[in-house]
Amino acid sequence: MATQVETTSSFGSNNKTKYRYDVFLSFRGEDTRRTFTVPLYNALRCKGINAFIDDRKLGKGEEISPTLLRAIERSRISFIVFSRNYATSTWCLEELAHIIWCQKQKNQLVMPIFYKVDPLDVQYQKNSFQEAMAALEDRFRDDLEKVHKWRSALFEAASLSPAWLFEEDGYDEGEFIEGIAEDAYARLPPKRFHNDDYIVGLEPRIEEVMSLLDESDNSVSMLGIHGAGGIGKQPLQKPSITQSSSILKVLVFYLMSEKRQRNIRVLSAFNKHFYQKFLRKGR
Repeated sequence: MATQVETTSSFGSNNKTKYRYDVFLSFRGEDTRRTFTVPLYNALRCKGINAFIDDRKLGKGEEISPTLLRAIERSRISFIVFSRNYATSTWCLEELAHIIWCQKQKNQLVMPIFYKVDPLDVQYQKNSFQEAMAALEDRFRDDLEKVHKWRSALFEAASLSPAWLFEEDGYDEGEFIEGIAEDAYARLPPKRFHNDDYIVGLEPRIEEVMSLLDESDNSVSMLGIHGAGGIGKQPLQKPSITQSSSILKVLVFYLMSEKRQRNIRVLSAFNKHFYQKFLRKGR
């Protein structure tokens, strides 16, 4: 079963923070990298969400880098993908502790994802989490304060809301990932693709474009914007793409100049390339 648990919460932002990423992904590579986290990363990117994922394979004993800590601090949201072996990695636990610090000091939104683990196992360190923390207490017997910090971070993170829970019962993992991506998109501030603070008369045109997309069914839709050069086609296209990315699963965008439109052979090649690219991305 896959569910979302949420209580009333606020997503504030620290105006002093210069955000570099929308989402930071904390995860145990050997558990979820290929099966869950990379597909989640791709789903976020498809919605225009700038997500950070650490692709490096870490050697035993490596310490978390300052670059990674800065990536956490400069992210609006942190996703923590709790899995069976998450607590066996001191790297993951250091990430987690810093995420909790950002949640307290920078009002960062932190969303735990319980991937095939019981939230209570994480919160109270039971089963695999109990075994992992016991091993760490033995390993860091001369620095138990560090282990206490990790235990506290696990407890606090598992208590946060909103949270996502995925259990092994045949639920569609793709739908679960898509739900998380849509939730993240809804919580992030709107993106702008242009630097103009305001263009007179543009908003009604954007609404007209969006109304055409709203009227379409769930099949493939094609929308063309054409006209003489210099009348404002490109300023209309960019914000329309921004808004439509939340309702379209696949979006292919081409900008053709008037010179190319007059060339029938180029237009024919464009059509062929368009359909090939669309069908390949829509599989």
